[in-house]
Amino acid sequence: MSKPRGADDAVRKARIAVSVLFFTNALTLSAWLPRLAELQADISLTDVAVGAALAAGAAGGIAAGVSAGPLIHRWGSQRVAMAALFIVTPILPFIGLAPGAWTLGFVLLLVGGLDAVMDAAMNSHAMRVQHEMRATGVHRSILNTFHGYWSLGAVAGGLIGVATAAISLPIAWMLAAVAVLCTVLVLVARPWLLPGKDPDSYLETTDDPIGDAQPDPSSLLAAGPAHADERSAATRVLHRPIIWGLGLFIILAVMIEDIPGRWSSIYLTDIGAPSATVGWGFVAFTVAMTIGRFSGDRIVDALGERRWTRVAMSGTAVVLGLSLLAQSPWLFMIGCAVTGFGVATLFPAAMRAAAHLPGIRPATGVATISWLSRAGFVTAPLIVGVIAENFSVAWGISVTVVAALILLPLSSILTWEKSR
Repeated sequence: MSKPRGADDAVRKARIAVSVLFFTNALTLSAWLPRLAELQADISLTDVAVGAALAAGAAGGIAAGVSAGPLIHRWGSQRVAMAALFIVTPILPFIGLAPGAWTLGFVLLLVGGLDAVMDAAMNSHAMRVQHEMRATGVHRSILNTFHGYWSLGAVAGGLIGVATAAISLPIAWMLAAVAVLCTVLVLVARPWLLPGKDPDSYLETTDDPIGDAQPDPSSLLAAGPAHADERSAATRVLHRPIIWGLGLFIILAVMIEDIPGRWSSIYLTDIGAPSATVGWGFVAFTVAMTIGRFSGDRIVDALGERRWTRVAMSGTAVVLGLSLLAQSPWLFMIGCAVTGFGVATLFPAAMRAAAHLPGIRPATGVATISWLSRAGFVTAPLIVGVIAENFSVAWGISVTVVAALILLPLSSILTWEKSR
């Protein structure tokens, strides 16, 4: 029995609204990154201090991310995502007003905590839209496209950062304008988000091709009633060995997403690139990631997530590694682009696997993996900062190459196989 036309229209509008959430989330996080070297110079931060401040943002994500599951269960993913966005926007300008490392770290702690909650909520809502679209008879992946809009927001933020640096607009004023823009966009999209609470499971009705890991229907009883304590559900999911495999996968994936983009301006400055070009490493990375995510659904439908991850991570390790050895600004930008394209589908892949854990609510699985991913955002800047201070930024960025190599065997944990 087909769904009425109105259901198709509601799903189409919800796809647009969720895309706006992903776009604005990235915009709030990315506009100041091309100006990180400028911010470092303005308040006289060492590489270790930069790494510590960035790690503070990830620590805020770990601290606040644990609350995402219960909040989504009680209020619904759409409300939680909007609330997190509306709270974070007034905080953004203080990144540019921070007088020192401690203040910057505290501001990033708040931003990181709110980002963790919004990240889990918007990914949970994306899974709802994916499920509803499949219920209308459209059987293809759309999750990478949502993350494509996140990358598009990162590109827009990167270009805003580069453009405002060229005209010497203060970072605080730039971020105030970004905050207003994001607030307006989300208010416009708000009516199109799916109403109500998130479902307790997608496993009974989904026909996702998840390989050999077919769920036991009786295991769904482990999820308990809809009003069960979500913190207990989160504890249950942490007892699953597969969650730690997915956790390691996403930690490595976010390290690859995080390191080249955040540290590119500092690395390019260190190897003597002209000041007008040091922001382009971040832009190259995010543009390539955007292309990778908008094409990612077609790629994983054709090849499967496992095979594509192995191809992409092999390319990342080789090209980025060679670009660091060459110490050429333009070759490094190419390395950033290859890395961005290669890593594009990894975060959505882990989220998809987390939403299909038998016996665990999709929102709980997604929130748990999102929470574990923050460990990557904590460890990456600390590791790179320490290595950069004692050796060089190039050696710090080479952590990305190591992470890509580890992901080659770990890709077997992914679930979405090529279309049959």
